[in-house]
Amino acid sequence: MRPTRRPFAKIATIYKTEKFISIETLSGGMVQYREDESYRAYLELEATDEVLGQVLLTALERSRSVDPSSESEFYEPERAMRLYQNWQKDFMHRYGYKTKRDAYKDMDWCLARLSEGKISIEPHRRYKPDHWKTLPPDKTVVISATDDAVTAGAALRLALNRCE
Repeated sequence: MRPTRRPFAKIATIYKTEKFISIETLSGGMVQYREDESYRAYLELEATDEVLGQVLLTALERSRSVDPSSESEFYEPERAMRLYQNWQKDFMHRYGYKTKRDAYKDMDWCLARLSEGKISIEPHRRYKPDHWKTLPPDKTVVISATDDAVTAGAALRLALNRCE
């Protein structure tokens, strides 16, 4: 018996430190990666729920399905690693982090999915400087898909507060 495929989900990745909140579009299929020209925003911690929600909804909207047969280079691990490292260098330089350890010390991470009429935002637990574990499903914040930025932003803030 073949496993059922999960429907395509639009994805955004969200990181929060004591200095910023970063929201970025991920694209792909079974696996999601950054785009070469990915949508990314850096926000201040004091950003309103409306601003958080607007950026989250934009990031999710820009996520796309990438066909491995026509865009195989998108899935090359070297490309994905290079883009991740470029993001690290960017935020570390932008916010004055001297070491990777300092940059990740108090970082929280959530993954947002838009699929089947719902937005689910999964908080994670950091267990190494830049490694996370999934938390139990009851920590995930799920709302109906919406264009209401305040609602989406409030859901994201709640999920970020559930990170461990």
